[in-house]
Amino acid sequence: MNESNYCECVVSRKTTLKDNIIKASLLTLATVVTLIGFIIPLVFLVAAIGWYLIFTFWPRFQVVYEYVFVDGQIDFDRILGGSVRKQCKRIDLDTVTLVAPARSHSLDGYKHLQTKPFDYTSLDPERENLVYVIVNNADNKSEIIRFEPDETLIAHMKRKAPRKVQEY
Repeated sequence: MNESNYCECVVSRKTTLKDNIIKASLLTLATVVTLIGFIIPLVFLVAAIGWYLIFTFWPRFQVVYEYVFVDGQIDFDRILGGSVRKQCKRIDLDTVTLVAPARSHSLDGYKHLQTKPFDYTSLDPERENLVYVIVNNADNKSEIIRFEPDETLIAHMKRKAPRKVQEY
């Protein structure tokens, strides 16, 4: 039996209202400072630095999440602007209590957990029915992780831990 124990899934995060407000505020502020810079030359230097910072950090508003499954471990990575990768979380299926769809009644027993969920989803309301939740018990504390796996990732997880993974 020659089965692969590797799978990856990529999900693009939708731009939120908060992101749009921040971008509009930055552009407005930089434009106003530039216009003032035409009157006061020293302010023009500040405007140039502001525009440089905007163009440097603008790609960070484009977020992509990548889930990588390898031999029972799942890595949650955030890719900013298509170039900067940061590992957000790594979990082992041995420490997982349950993996279930977000709307599953199996999760009702875990709603009392007072933890802030780690959200690695697209934030797209149209894809809300594709969201799964992982209840993880690592380092004697419970974690709730929201993510949007594809069928292949769910199949790999179910093969590794069949009693812990539920499907729609």
